[in-house]
Amino acid sequence: MEHYERWIKTYFTSEHTQKTYLSALHKFHNKFGYITTPDELLDAITTWIRDLRTEGYTPKTINNYVTAVLSYYRDQGITIPEDTWRRIRRRILPPSKPSTFDKAGTHDEWKRILSHMSLEGRSLFLFLLSSGCRIGEALQLKVSDLDLEADPPRAYIRPEYTKGGYGGRVVFYTYETRDAIAEWLKLRLILNKRAPKRYYIPKHGRYAYYTEKDDNRVWPISVSTAQAILWEALKRAGLDKRDPRTGRRLIHIHSTRKFFRSNCGLSDALTHALMGHEGYLDRSYLRQNVNRAAEEYKAITIPRLTIFERTTTDKMEILKLIAKALGVNEERLDTALRDALSFEDSIMRIREMIQESLRSNKEYQIVEEKDVQFYLLNGWDAAKVLNDGRFLMVRA
Repeated sequence: MEHYERWIKTYFTSEHTQKTYLSALHKFHNKFGYITTPDELLDAITTWIRDLRTEGYTPKTINNYVTAVLSYYRDQGITIPEDTWRRIRRRILPPSKPSTFDKAGTHDEWKRILSHMSLEGRSLFLFLLSSGCRIGEALQLKVSDLDLEADPPRAYIRPEYTKGGYGGRVVFYTYETRDAIAEWLKLRLILNKRAPKRYYIPKHGRYAYYTEKDDNRVWPISVSTAQAILWEALKRAGLDKRDPRTGRRLIHIHSTRKFFRSNCGLSDALTHALMGHEGYLDRSYLRQNVNRAAEEYKAITIPRLTIFERTTTDKMEILKLIAKALGVNEERLDTALRDALSFEDSIMRIREMIQESLRSNKEYQIVEEKDVQFYLLNGWDAAKVLNDGRFLMVRA
């Protein structure tokens, strides 16, 4: 057992992978003992696959367990011939597909869930929902990896944080996420200052002193702790629903990535690149032109992934985008805002420009995404995707 524990800790950094592989190897060796030849491995693996299926393990779990065992023995120089393994995989190994019906969660559902979290949990899950990051990547982020001053805010996912260590990337997140993270970092600083430097041991009748770990991660918690935060919030929100067949939760940590992918509104290539899918990073302009990706995220994605009520500043940005889409010159906009006497005066000036543009010969309509196709088929053009996710349509 000590040998495969060392092997796991040496070659795998993900906490989730370490736990899965340790469980798989422990179960396998309890049943079959240590293997010394390819023939023994072949017999044991085929028997184990059938046993796991009989015991009701999900296809995805079976595949993960088998991969763990084969990877371990491959590194020990014991392998099953490729042709033989191909037949096993085709005939008795179930396809590795999720067997639980799960869901991404709606904006309203996530609002209810996040409302039952502490500032630490809320800032973490807002980041996951708006960045598309994996939980393992997010929990390795250091404060120095964040750029809260950028517009939109961004984080740098280093290669060593990623699944398989494949390529680092930049990700973006919403303004409400930025604000929540900033508040959490302030609170963390206060909590760290108040942390006791010693503790009393009644058994020995004395104090013991300890040195705090230098943990400069944004969220210094484990994946299991993050799961517990989500599960408790789901219960409190009345959303702790399970798949009737497997008993697993319908909303779980991976649902945050599903939410991002379903709602971000970006092209497939950029979406996959932001999520860190291998094969898309090099093909997307995320790597070649980060600023272009940032502008698309700011204009299209931020309004779609914002969970809570928009601030007045966000509403100002929406009006500015509408004005620009209607042909209002940016220099004219800047002049009007600079000369405004107050925030309310700025809003009034922009609205006047919008009204003036709408009185031109062109006809405009602001429509929901579901209605865009109807307008396109009836001679309209899409002039702009607005900051709230709707479309500005124009017809001359």
